[in-house]
Amino acid sequence: MGDGIFSRAKAFIGLEEAGEEDFGQAKQMDLSSVLRSTEKRGKQREGLDYEMILFEPKIYEDSLNISTQLRSGNPVIINLKHLEQNEGTRLVDFVCGTAYAIDGHMTKIGETIFLFTPSNIGVVDTEERSAVVPTGATEERTQDTFFSR
Repeated sequence: MGDGIFSRAKAFIGLEEAGEEDFGQAKQMDLSSVLRSTEKRGKQREGLDYEMILFEPKIYEDSLNISTQLRSGNPVIINLKHLEQNEGTRLVDFVCGTAYAIDGHMTKIGETIFLFTPSNIGVVDTEERSAVVPTGATEERTQDTFFSR
């Protein structure tokens, strides 16, 4: 048994020729249904100019994948719920740098959710933010629990 594993490994790297008995019997598969579903998905996506990509990063290094998607022209939503506060801050700073470099935009849409868009995609805030505060009313600033601001 152990010899068979090493023989297969040697054959895989090219140090030894693999015999047909090493691989067992090949199974025939009907790929027509797989190809049809792939064609359907391709046809559905043909009209799209971009895709909205959702990331829920678990480590800071995920910022590289996020930035790559943003640089490719795709809007990106990031949910930081799996990150500690300091890692989330670092990740947002990194992706903000990418957005700045491509003249993109950042919009905070939730306590731990951010939207980053490239320069060719605008974000419109539908809430009215009046510059005039009614007499006697004071504008309260909400506490951001993720960034402690």
